[in-house]
Amino acid sequence: MLVEGPQAVRELAAHRPDAVRDVYVREDAWETHADVVDVARRATRWVHPVTAEVSAALSGDSQGICAVASLDALSRELPEPSVGETIVVLAQGRDPGNVGTIIRTADAFGAVGVVAVAGTVDAASPKVVRSSAGSVFHIPVCVVPSFADARALIHGRSAALLGTSGGAASISLSDLLVQGVSARSRLSQSHAWVFGNEARGLSGDEMRLCDGLVSIPMTGDAESLNVASAAATCLFASQTVRGVEN
Repeated sequence: MLVEGPQAVRELAAHRPDAVRDVYVREDAWETHADVVDVARRATRWVHPVTAEVSAALSGDSQGICAVASLDALSRELPEPSVGETIVVLAQGRDPGNVGTIIRTADAFGAVGVVAVAGTVDAASPKVVRSSAGSVFHIPVCVVPSFADARALIHGRSAALLGTSGGAASISLSDLLVQGVSARSRLSQSHAWVFGNEARGLSGDEMRLCDGLVSIPMTGDAESLNVASAAATCLFASQTVRGVEN
């Protein structure tokens, strides 16, 4: 897999050093990224200075540094269940920028992992890796064949599946923060946030398989939030409740 940009290369080398194969540094970027080069050299002896032409051929958007890594760099299994954990489920997210940003957000707000339903862009995609700012090397991204499989996995961890939807049957995130709705769906209990496809959201079948639907209250004129923004809002809410109750 190709890892582009100084932040992603740094996180790869620091957190998955055994997976690093080669690192390529544009000659005029060697000093600029000296700190990243130092970390990379601790992971592998194969750190190569390359010309601008070679760098551009390897990656057109790497800020002068990129790496080749084995797929072992990505963890594909969730950790053992823990009480009060938060997980993210991606139901066919197709935009690599959004998927990478959600992985980064999940990492930042303490989620234990991401479950990607088949059809979601691969976490090994260079654009996902880059937009995650290296968070793909911090938390696992588990791939499952279907949404029903994701539901079974989440329920097997004694966690509730919370879909995001603006429909009339949904619960306001504000209400969920203040008082909770039930012992199963309160954010202090183990739960998984489900985020749908960027264009269509969650399908009717996916919503029916969720244990609860949650809407994000908005007071402005925007029709909806970008899926990555919605994920940040929901995951911050989960972190807030964990912080208050723990």
